[in-house]
Amino acid sequence: MNTPSWHRTKIVCTLGPATDAADVLARMIGSGMDVARVNLSHGSAADHARRIQQVRALARQLDQPVAVLADLPGPKFRLGDIAEGTRKLEEGVVITLRTQSDDPAVLPVRNPELLRALREGEAVFLADGAVELRVRSSGDDRVTCEVLIGGSVRSGSGINVPESELGALVPTDEDRRHLAFALAQGVEWVGVSFVQSASDLARVRACFGDERQALLMAKIEKRRALTDLDAIIAASDGVMVARGDLGVETDLAQIPLVQKRIIAAANAQARPVVTATQMLESMIEHEHPTRAEVTDVANAVLDGTDAVMLSGETAIGRHPVAAVAMLDRVLHATEAQHTHARGSPLLPARGSDAISFAACQLAARLGARAIIAGVQNFGAAAAMATFAPEAPLLLITGSERLARALAVMRGVAPVYSAGTPDPPACLPQVREWLYSRELARPGDSAVLLYSSTGALGKADTVQAVVLE
Repeated sequence: MNTPSWHRTKIVCTLGPATDAADVLARMIGSGMDVARVNLSHGSAADHARRIQQVRALARQLDQPVAVLADLPGPKFRLGDIAEGTRKLEEGVVITLRTQSDDPAVLPVRNPELLRALREGEAVFLADGAVELRVRSSGDDRVTCEVLIGGSVRSGSGINVPESELGALVPTDEDRRHLAFALAQGVEWVGVSFVQSASDLARVRACFGDERQALLMAKIEKRRALTDLDAIIAASDGVMVARGDLGVETDLAQIPLVQKRIIAAANAQARPVVTATQMLESMIEHEHPTRAEVTDVANAVLDGTDAVMLSGETAIGRHPVAAVAMLDRVLHATEAQHTHARGSPLLPARGSDAISFAACQLAARLGARAIIAGVQNFGAAAAMATFAPEAPLLLITGSERLARALAVMRGVAPVYSAGTPDPPACLPQVREWLYSRELARPGDSAVLLYSSTGALGKADTVQAVVLE
């Protein structure tokens, strides 16, 4: 298999039955997949473990650092089993929500905690926002609602309650079980669903043991999260613009602006941000995307997203490899014309970042083909990536886990070195990486950032070198 070309904006792919077919996952990695997402809301633990192990084995075989992101289900509310599977709710009708009842005037709900949380006057959306109810009265075991916008609902349909304060439900008991599984699998990232406040993330971190930890990605999909956005970003290691449920809870016309706001806020705090949901939705069935979908992907890149995510396109779609290859094409075409997609690089916020900023500025002036630095932790890497250098930011680490975790970060090429991660000592390995991807040739320049003492730690030296 040929060495994949390098794209600045990363590709996240959801695993599922479609990726289980022979050779599909290897071809997806070869086509540009950087992060494998496991959606713990669906499938068995055995299937998830098998897929994670397969990703690990193939990534090592192909010498590609691929991160694993495990998404927790979160407090997702759903309707219970409806007689005959579907039911039409007429506008103006009064309906009662309960967990169980044979009464035709009752709409069954699977989650008793939802009934306890709802209050008079709150809106309840069903069927991806197509049906709207308004709470008239509530009790511990029942909620009476008026149907404001009618329509058909199905057994198991999702329920959205954008005005309710449900943050204390994160993490759920189910989340805790899934989190223990994900940590035991050694995943690099854990996606926290339906985050509403920074305290939600603190409760998830409290579930970590002393030895096994992961980076937290806050999924922004609740309207309430937007009121505490900066604090949520600060408490996270990364964020996701989860446009599915967010599109139900927020005025659809506002979603493009909300997306831009979330991405800009994440960029400003040096947190990687993933844009998700319906990026190439039509490719679940068709071999080619729509023009609107391609434009949507390009606009996310121009907004400054670190990564774009495929969901059903790769998990259950008919063309998972083609979907990854199409994303790769769109990313290359967009990045070729807009290398400054994030706008002007941010100035260093701390004195300790000044030398990284200087390295990026020197690389721009020299037209360097790469900036090469050693890193020991995720925060240092994120701070360097914030300066948005045009050249690939080759970050060398002696930790395979850190190298994989960095795979989500825009503009960063993680390089694992089993020996010393000292940039001057790793120049032969770095040259091979650049030459194999046709990103540089002998005689091109690069910029090194390293510690003059040779010891791992704070970099104090910037050096321009000519590649041999």
